[in-house]
Amino acid sequence: MRLGAQTDRRLIAGADRRHRAAVVLPALLLSLTAGVAIPRSAGSAPSVVEVAAKEFALTPKDVMTQPGDVTLIVRNEGAIEHNLVVEGAGGRTLAHVPILEPGETQRIQASLPPGTYKLYCSLPGHQEAGMVATLRVGP
Repeated sequence: MRLGAQTDRRLIAGADRRHRAAVVLPALLLSLTAGVAIPRSAGSAPSVVEVAAKEFALTPKDVMTQPGDVTLIVRNEGAIEHNLVVEGAGGRTLAHVPILEPGETQRIQASLPPGTYKLYCSLPGHQEAGMVATLRVGP
């Protein structure tokens, strides 16, 4: 029994729509997840956190990163000397960038477990003047 030409066209059109959906749907899902952060696996590159020091502020004020090896890139964008201390629970210093002259940049690396850390310039009066930030390390 032969179906009419109109029925044949409807069957072909339906198959074509299913084929397009099979191609378009995965592409759409991929594009929607493109901006989603994927947790790092063991052995992957360290997280990078950039901090700018300037009279009298650290920017960003609040930054998040993943646990593990973290590279801090500290830039002195000010007109006077600054430094940076990474302080953990109980006031323990976990990492320290020595004095940076104006325009100078330095990298340090620290292995940080999940937690909240205080970043600050320890030169006299700088922390009190506002050179403080928070580093949140979490999964």
